[in-house]
Amino acid sequence: MTIAIKRHPYRAAFVAMLVALAVACSAGGAGPTVDVKGGAEATLKSAMQADIDFTAMAKKDGLKAAFLHFMDPADSMFIEPGIVTKTAAEIANGFTGSPPDFTIEWVPDGGYGSVAGDMAVTTGRYAVKSGQASVAVGRYITAWRKNDKDEWKAILGTTAPDPVAPPTTTPDPNGRPG
Repeated sequence: MTIAIKRHPYRAAFVAMLVALAVACSAGGAGPTVDVKGGAEATLKSAMQADIDFTAMAKKDGLKAAFLHFMDPADSMFIEPGIVTKTAAEIANGFTGSPPDFTIEWVPDGGYGSVAGDMAVTTGRYAVKSGQASVAVGRYITAWRKNDKDEWKAILGTTAPDPVAPPTTTPDPNGRPG
């Protein structure tokens, strides 16, 4: 045996690692268990509450104040068709010239939360209005991350408008209007 160890010094270490691995794997059900599903559900529930608070603040204090408060100051971005806006200040500045009756309302209806409790994604429906007129409706996605104060901050937002409804009238076969 000592001759084999001298010729192949790593063989003994390899055999020792295999034995340790076999012992560790044969422990059966012993050891700690982690409730993965429960942790993820709690994370999602917490992030959805932040999303609800976000839309409530937008209704109460205005879109600019809400986006400044809930978007991560440096690491956030909002993606629209053809436009990517970065930082909370730049995103909020997009609402500076909005008419007084311009509103965006949203309601979360699902998403995913991390087991670690520090990241989540919420999804839901949104509606953009100018007064009583509907400007756009659709689905949104917001990615959330907890900051060092254990507060949810949105780091990514994007929307997908509903498809335009097809015309309800049958076109004239000869191409004549109306």
